[in-house]
Amino acid sequence: MAAKKSKRIRPDAPAPPSNGVLESGQPLKLRIAPVIAAAEGVSQRVQRDLPTHQGLAGAAANVARAAREAERASKEIQRPWSLHRLPAIFLAVALILLLGWTYWRFVHTTKLTIALPDRDFSQLQERLRGRSKVSFTPVVVPGSREAAEKVARGEVDLAFVQGGIAIPPELPRVETPSPETVLWLLKEHIQNPRDVKKVLTSLAGEGSHTVAMQFFALWQMNKQIEWLHDWRELSVNEDYRLPDDVDAAFVVKDPADEKTIVAIERLTKAGFKLQAVDLGARAGKLDYLHSTTLPARHFDFSPAVPAEAIPTYSVSTFLVARSALTPRLLAEANHLLDFHPQTISDGGFEPNMNDASEIFQGVEAFLGIIVNIGLAFLALLGLEIMAYRKRFHELNSLISLISMLQSNKDVLGLADPASRKENLLYLGLCSDLLGQISMISGYYTQENSSLLFNNLSEVIHQRCDGLKINIQLKILHALLPVNS
Repeated sequence: MAAKKSKRIRPDAPAPPSNGVLESGQPLKLRIAPVIAAAEGVSQRVQRDLPTHQGLAGAAANVARAAREAERASKEIQRPWSLHRLPAIFLAVALILLLGWTYWRFVHTTKLTIALPDRDFSQLQERLRGRSKVSFTPVVVPGSREAAEKVARGEVDLAFVQGGIAIPPELPRVETPSPETVLWLLKEHIQNPRDVKKVLTSLAGEGSHTVAMQFFALWQMNKQIEWLHDWRELSVNEDYRLPDDVDAAFVVKDPADEKTIVAIERLTKAGFKLQAVDLGARAGKLDYLHSTTLPARHFDFSPAVPAEAIPTYSVSTFLVARSALTPRLLAEANHLLDFHPQTISDGGFEPNMNDASEIFQGVEAFLGIIVNIGLAFLALLGLEIMAYRKRFHELNSLISLISMLQSNKDVLGLADPASRKENLLYLGLCSDLLGQISMISGYYTQENSSLLFNNLSEVIHQRCDGLKINIQLKILHALLPVNS
């Protein structure tokens, strides 16, 4: 009685050992090695017990070979770049790229560095206020020459460079809509410009000085000129005193700038007068020049300056980009130049037919991308199924062969005990082979879950189950009595 109680199974007792086909642990997984061993055992048993039945022996050998093929296929799909991983890899990469493009296009804020003089950056900030897709980091430089050098070396993304400064030809550029004007002033006692000896201009080597040297070279006066680079002091320092030996002033400035107005007023009070600027046909040599007119009484201090409209030139300013800037960033940089203040109508949204058409086209294009990704994913799944189709066709062929072999092995009404025993063994081995075929099909599905999306494995299971039921019915017929 005690011995019987000692054999009671406790709830926490370990489970009995598996038969070797299922892996221990959770989740349960089929192992193909026991299936191979069982298939080879059936093949050996057929050769030993039914040596005259070559058809069944061939079927058993083919089932064993199919099991070994399933093992080889399982090892192949474990590789990182196997065919069955391709649909998932494609879908992941496509979705990542789509999300990345969406983020980059609609969410990402681009940062660009831009080189320009500090006096111009506050104006640029006003123009860019409210533009959330691009942020600019200023790099303050003394003038256009340093800006051109920095963008040529790739130290900044963009630079404003005044005409007259050498720009490497390989750098993309665009002319800005805000040119500056050539201002040429002579002292009143100077009757002939060729008598000029000393000229006031801006910083050495910068835009105004460079343009001035090119003008004086075209006037063939460059060898006699001494330069005084004190324009900045004149425009901002009230205590600055202009030397008496200065004969003229030549700068390229914005006539509407307050500092320019202050400097012109001080020069006018010192006896300087605005002059017309005319290069004639030689102006064609300087591609950054455009003819313009400074209107009468442009500077509203007394006396009126100029007394009458005078011809002069506007000097283009270029927005220059480094050579490696992407097309998208080039497009964003180009929008710097077409900025305009936002109006009430700009803030409103009243879609018309064209706007609605563009919205629907955008939605259609986006959905088209999603649909094409889905179609490509299904196509890759189909490509993988084609690789497995041959293996499942082989299993189907084995089922058909076993069905044909067992069709004439009936035991109902069979009186000969030896024949009856042989047929029962034959039918039992056929049923075992069908069970192994079904397990091979299940193993394929376990190792490659994408096979669940088609009915190849399901057809194998259904055919095996149906044929096994037929064989089991034949075996049950052996229990029926035989009437003599």
